[in-house]
Amino acid sequence: MHRWLVAGLLTVALTACGPEKQTLPDCDLDVEKLTGDWVSLTGAGGGTDKPDKYARIRFHEEGGKRKAIYTAGQLAPNNPATNKYDYEYIEKTSLGDVMYSINMFPDKSPQRIERLRKDNRRLDVKFEGRIYVKVDVKRCALVLSDMYVTYVKGEETMDSNPAGTRTYLRANPNEPPLSFVHCDESRQIIPFATREVDWDKNPVSLNPKEGIYKGEPAFFHYVEKRFEGSKDEVDAELKKVGVKAEEGATYDFEIWAKDSPVKDLQKIAVVPDPEDDNRIPWIGEVVFDSAPVDGIFVEMHRYKTKDGKRELLGNACTVVWPEPERTAEEKAGDEGAKDGKK
Repeated sequence: MHRWLVAGLLTVALTACGPEKQTLPDCDLDVEKLTGDWVSLTGAGGGTDKPDKYARIRFHEEGGKRKAIYTAGQLAPNNPATNKYDYEYIEKTSLGDVMYSINMFPDKSPQRIERLRKDNRRLDVKFEGRIYVKVDVKRCALVLSDMYVTYVKGEETMDSNPAGTRTYLRANPNEPPLSFVHCDESRQIIPFATREVDWDKNPVSLNPKEGIYKGEPAFFHYVEKRFEGSKDEVDAELKKVGVKAEEGATYDFEIWAKDSPVKDLQKIAVVPDPEDDNRIPWIGEVVFDSAPVDGIFVEMHRYKTKDGKRELLGNACTVVWPEPERTAEEKAGDEGAKDGKK
């Protein structure tokens, strides 16, 4: 009798201490209603993850269409730049995720693309980019699969891009925002040691890997492209890109570094020089607070405001590799060498 009593009590005790039914956290994410900025996670060793800002995405609406700007990861080893791609919502799949797509040959006609599909023999030729997005309810996060489509002898093949499949969390609102502005003017900001530069004397710019130091100013000058045609045609192009001022317009710029806005270098007004054919001196003075091995991606977002509307003229960008901070003795030695002193 006692034996059965003990067994019964033990059964009750085990039932009371057994695993309880787990409840999932409230998650209101809907793949059909995605908005805002998201940052990927990557392995940090030891089974942990860390944010990787080089693979990030922004969901937004434009012209009544759902779109996404995606960076796809670091451009190359030891290069902190990112490419940015515009994707457009296509559909919700039978698996419950949604697909966004980008045409990798936007300048080619449908007939030309069809011909390329039939003639292509290489697996690395990317015809279309596709992002598949689903919700991880357990983490209340997004899971993105970064894929590309190619065609070999007309047959469709899909493979993974380098970023692959990752978990994405909402960008931390307490941290600086991340840039989603396309760089359409690569290497058109050049660092110099001084604000004033005499362009007629072929000035020597700072070496992006050796001439810039942590804690010392570098002056980034915007350098426009060369345009051909009559003076009126060239002037019209220079006004369009913001090299020459347009009547009734005002101008400003922002400097971004490490993918985030540089403090005190936002909405910096620039005034055209009437003694220089009304040209606009786009010059940003930057003092770097670090000297990372991978370098620093620097952007100059240039804006024009007219009739109350502020519009982006262009984003000029480059990469520099600041050296560690110099001592007073090193600075004096460098200045002496410039003056021809020993």
